[in-house]
Amino acid sequence: MSQRTLDLIARLARAEAALRGQAFLAPLCMHSRVRMRVSGMIYELAVLNSRPGWWMCQALDAHQATICAPAQPWQRDAYLALWPILRLVLVEPLRGTDWVALAFNPADAIQRFGLRGPLIVRMVEGGQPFERVLGRVESSTIWYDQPDRRADPMIAEQLRAALAAAHPTSSVCGLGPGEQAVYALLSARHLATALADQVTRLEQRLRAALQIGGAQLLGYEANADTLRVSWERAGQRSVTVINPQLEVIAAGICLSGGDQQFDLASIVGVVDAAPQFARYDD
Repeated sequence: MSQRTLDLIARLARAEAALRGQAFLAPLCMHSRVRMRVSGMIYELAVLNSRPGWWMCQALDAHQATICAPAQPWQRDAYLALWPILRLVLVEPLRGTDWVALAFNPADAIQRFGLRGPLIVRMVEGGQPFERVLGRVESSTIWYDQPDRRADPMIAEQLRAALAAAHPTSSVCGLGPGEQAVYALLSARHLATALADQVTRLEQRLRAALQIGGAQLLGYEANADTLRVSWERAGQRSVTVINPQLEVIAAGICLSGGDQQFDLASIVGVVDAAPQFARYDD
């Protein structure tokens, strides 16, 4: 074994010895691991009793560490001050204390950090949609620092009110690119959710009406102001065209123009009792 190799082994042994028992501050997420640089060497340690928060930890050896005590606010602030600031607009909570956010100035985020699109901000304290906050960028991780004191909190309140009122665009003045992007994102999501709720309620109405007649819904197609409903009873499949009030427009059988006298619930028995020659494809 060469002297160079022996020197390297000795240096690693000294570094690991220096690491053992060393106290350090670490922001921990669930099942978190931490990295430490000692004598130019980087070590990744598993924290045995890891739980989310800012903690003072102690290295047990080169592979494991343990939590000692909660970090003091000044210790947390000193850690965050090591990393550059990125101004953010909160979108929605993700899990635990993580939030999805967009950069307040997307061009700045791309130019300085190469960050695009939705970002995850860790360890957010409180937080509301549209709130502007400061994040600290540590490599690929963004830590929450504090609310952005340059921001007007009334703007976030006005944006939340506009979103709750389902306005397609915001009438709030003086918005930054990030705030506009968050509003567009949440507005589109709320619209999609509302449409999905309407579809769910419509399907529930169709199923309930057909069940009265002992039939099952197979599917439906929406066309302008009509619904083409496919259903089945006792192995017999039928199609009925109705309006949004579930009133029959075309029953699928010859009723001599009397289709409109029925609704979806009452037409099931009529269609079931009709002879085969009276049926037709609408």
